[in-house]
Amino acid sequence: MHHLNFKIFPVKIVYVINIIFITSNLIAQVTHKKSININEGLNNGTIQATVVPPFTIDTIDKIFDGNHLTEAVVQNSDSVTITLAFQNPVKITKSKVYFWNDGFWKLEAANAIDDLRSKSGSYQLLVSHRNYSFFVWDSVEFNSNDAEFIRLTAKNLQNNNVYLAEWILYSSFTITTLKILPESPRLVVGTSLQLDVKLIGEDSNVYPYNLNEPLFWYTGDPSRITVSEFGIISGKSLGTANIIATAATLTDTVIASVLTDFQSTNAPTLNVKVALVLQDPIIDQPNKRRIHQVRNWAHPLTLVNQILEEFGQASDGVVNFQIVETHNDEAVFTKLDNKFMTIDTLAYYYGSIANLYGRDKEGTLQNLAEKQHRVRFDYNAMIDYYDFDTKRNNDEIHEVWVYAHPFAGMAESQLVGPNGFWYNSYPIEHPGLVKQIAIMGWNYERGVAEAIHSFGHRAESAIVHAYSDRWDVFAQNPTPWEIFTRIDKHFPGRAHIGNIHFPPNGMSDYDYSNRRYVKTYADNWKRYPILLDQTRMINCEEWGNTQLGYLKWWLNHLPRFTGVSEGILNNWWHYVIDYEQAVALAAQLTKVEEKNPNLNPEPQKYSLEQNYPNPFNAVTIIRFSIPTSQKVSIRIYDLLGREVKTTIDEWIAAGEHKIKFDGTGLASGLYFYRITTGNFSEARKLILIK
Repeated sequence: MHHLNFKIFPVKIVYVINIIFITSNLIAQVTHKKSININEGLNNGTIQATVVPPFTIDTIDKIFDGNHLTEAVVQNSDSVTITLAFQNPVKITKSKVYFWNDGFWKLEAANAIDDLRSKSGSYQLLVSHRNYSFFVWDSVEFNSNDAEFIRLTAKNLQNNNVYLAEWILYSSFTITTLKILPESPRLVVGTSLQLDVKLIGEDSNVYPYNLNEPLFWYTGDPSRITVSEFGIISGKSLGTANIIATAATLTDTVIASVLTDFQSTNAPTLNVKVALVLQDPIIDQPNKRRIHQVRNWAHPLTLVNQILEEFGQASDGVVNFQIVETHNDEAVFTKLDNKFMTIDTLAYYYGSIANLYGRDKEGTLQNLAEKQHRVRFDYNAMIDYYDFDTKRNNDEIHEVWVYAHPFAGMAESQLVGPNGFWYNSYPIEHPGLVKQIAIMGWNYERGVAEAIHSFGHRAESAIVHAYSDRWDVFAQNPTPWEIFTRIDKHFPGRAHIGNIHFPPNGMSDYDYSNRRYVKTYADNWKRYPILLDQTRMINCEEWGNTQLGYLKWWLNHLPRFTGVSEGILNNWWHYVIDYEQAVALAAQLTKVEEKNPNLNPEPQKYSLEQNYPNPFNAVTIIRFSIPTSQKVSIRIYDLLGREVKTTIDEWIAAGEHKIKFDGTGLASGLYFYRITTGNFSEARKLILIK
């Protein structure tokens, strides 16, 4: 593939070439084909289908499912006619069919059903009496006008059964330009980034790049940023440079920045309303002692308060769990042999160590629960008892945390409601729930680390589901999630974050204390979806050599940022907290980005905000915005105008930023902070009180 190196040309040539590309883009177009999702249209009502005679084996969705190994069959007839009625006219330019028998087919179109029947007016004969063979794709391209009705007629020349396996229709659209992603590439000196290219259609939608034309890359300033023939940019020195991609008559240009360092912007805080249920009844009536007191286990409220603090730190404030209601009564939702346990039953098992533990000892609660599977938790009974379905539907609560005794029959995490999926346990239906509700099942015999561990598996389940239920770290085209969970054991020298059981340097399950040093790309995840090739060596000291330390480290690396990439939110925490809401938000953001392919989310003006808190004791936060990547300095001055500290003096990417100012070592009093760029300068007051 040709690669133009601008080092051998004067810089002015770059601008001449760029102008030529833009001019060509205005006067030339590229036509492309895309398949029509017929099944989606049938499901949402934008397409209606009529089959004569009707299929007798399977249904029409089998011929539009993308799998030619599944078929729909018409028995006792040598022909079938399928008519598709589109809500909006479509221009069909290609049709592919796959039959399991020999025969012939034809394809017709019209804007009115009467024209289709009479073969007059808007009628079009697209394919006329074309022979086909069994187990072979037959494809035809043609020119057509817009039509609302498409009719396929097929005839079996051998017997009275028609076996149609697949029918694919294609429409054409015009590609108007390329789109380089990410829109604002950022690098650190000495690192590289693989750029991607998409196609923008005349409908303003974004499509994968699958043109036959070669793709060429150019850089406007190779002294700052170089670009390979495959679209890999490398940061050479601080500053910016134009990066240009061209294919045929199409082009796009982005401004790439090389910075000292950067991280992506956190998504807005998700405030999560939690209903807390404590299954900790009084079993020692004379002394009014609850189960945790009788067994000398931790107080569940103490554990809850610790968990709240850990989640706030692990999510960097993106998730704020709030206990909005607490239930600590005598209700019991654990069943033994399909009958609810009573307080007396609990007193029997939890008042004596002998009757509780012993997985292989028949009659112990552990054996009954784990070996004989006679113990289970009735989630729906709990939901009905506390009216959690109504509260969830009205957003009075978002999820439920249950702290129960060991062997209460609960799953670590449970998803209840419509359209459920694997959530480290099988989903449960509830007739009153319109929205899904997550239920955590913890027990107070165990500590905070085990509770966070359970939540981690919940996170894995939700994110895997977001990525189409695939988790194959060895896949040829890995998803971001599959890259995130890579470990050194499987990818020597290429580990990232790992999974709940395997840290990046782990060699076995729960190997949180492994002192083996490995190279990892972990630091790059603070910049997601921009993933650079920056690495460093780490071992268990990174997370304090503990299970809880690793789990917090793992959760803290989950992307929690604004925006959407390939239809998935850059804030993975949102899928863990409210999956349905996350999907809806991703669709909304994707729609906005597709309909506005040149949408620039960066601020259009400079700003310097008042520091917070103010007055402050030692540490405060200063926020500012810049519309383009440039060198920025923020300096602190005393009342006499003397500079006392420089908080930042470097190249910064366009966008909103915050920095921490630590006034330790300065005397109490009034100070000024000033931002200075090439085009902007502003100052504000701050007050340090000790």
